[in-house]
Amino acid sequence: MSFENKSEVIQEDTPNMFLQDIQRYYTPILVHFGLLGNCLSVCVFFGTKLRYFSSSIYLGALAISDTIFLVTIFVVWLNMVQIDLFNRWGFCQFFIYLSTLCSFLSVWLIVAFTVERYVAVRWPLRRQSLCTATRAKAVVISLTVLAIPVCSPVVLFSTSNENTTGCELDNDWETWANAYNTFDTIMTFALPLTMIVIFNTLIARNIYKLDHVRRTLTIESNASNDKAQTLRDRMPQTKVTKMLLLVSSTFFCLNMPSFVLRVIAFLYEYHKSPTWLTPAQQMCNLLFNTSFGINFVFYCANGQNFRRAMVRMFIKRPNTRRNGTLIQMASHGKQYDDLDL
Repeated sequence: MSFENKSEVIQEDTPNMFLQDIQRYYTPILVHFGLLGNCLSVCVFFGTKLRYFSSSIYLGALAISDTIFLVTIFVVWLNMVQIDLFNRWGFCQFFIYLSTLCSFLSVWLIVAFTVERYVAVRWPLRRQSLCTATRAKAVVISLTVLAIPVCSPVVLFSTSNENTTGCELDNDWETWANAYNTFDTIMTFALPLTMIVIFNTLIARNIYKLDHVRRTLTIESNASNDKAQTLRDRMPQTKVTKMLLLVSSTFFCLNMPSFVLRVIAFLYEYHKSPTWLTPAQQMCNLLFNTSFGINFVFYCANGQNFRRAMVRMFIKRPNTRRNGTLIQMASHGKQYDDLDL
C-alpha cells in the first residue's frame, strides 16, 4: 500500500475512531443517569397520587420500556471494555429482541399519550370519560401484547459465532430480514413519527386558539358564562399538554435523523455507500439512544406536581384522609390537572 493510500485510510477511519471514543464515555454516562431518572419516574408515576391519572400510566410504562432499552445498550457497550456478553449464543438473540421490543413500545406509547392529549385539549368536557386510567392501562397492555409477537422474528434473524464477528445477521434468513427491516422502519419510524407530527400540530393549534380565547375573555367583560366555563375546563390541561408536547417533540427530533439515515442506507443497499454514511449513522444512533434517557429531566424541569410528588415520596408523609379523598373524588369524575407538568 502506498503512502497516499495509507493517508486516505487514516482520514476515513478518523471520524469512526472519534465517534467510538465518544461512545465509549458517553454511553455509560447516559445509561447510568438514564436508569436512575427512569426508575425515579416509575416510582413517582406508580407510587404516588399521580398513579390515578391516565397520563401517569403512559409515562410510567414509557419509563419502564426506556429502562430496559438502556440495559440492552449497556450490554452492547460492554464489548468495548472486553466483556463479551452480547456475542454469546442466546444472549445475542435475547438482547436484540429486547431492544426491538422496547423501541417499538416506546414510540407507540408516545403516540398513545399524544393522541390522548389531543382528545383532552379538543374535547375537555369529555376528558373524564375518554382519558381514564383504566383505558390507559388497557392501551398499554394491548400495545405490549401486540409488540411481543410483532418483534419476535428478529430472534430468527440473529445468530452468534464467537469465532468470527459475533452477533450478526443469519445469512439463511437474509431475504426475510430485509423485508422485516422495511416493515420495522415503517412501524417504528415512518408511521409513528408522522402521527406525532400531525397530532402535535393539532395540539399546538388548539393551544394557540385557547390562548387567544383567554386573552379575548380577559379583555371582554361581557363574556358569556358558557365560554368562561369552557375556558376554565381547558386551562388546567394546557400545562400538562405543553409538557407532553415537549416530550414527544424531543423524541421526534432525536429519532428523525436515525430514520433519515436508515432510508439513505436502504437506497445504497446495492451500491457502494459514501464514506460519510457510517459515521453519520453512528452519530444519529447516539441521538436515538439519548431519547431513552432524558425524559426525567423534562419532568423535573417543568413538572411542579411531579417534583412535589417526588419530594413527598422521599419525605414519606402519609396522609390517609387526603389520599382517600383524592381517590373518592377521582372516582366521581372530578376535574383535576393530572400532572400539572
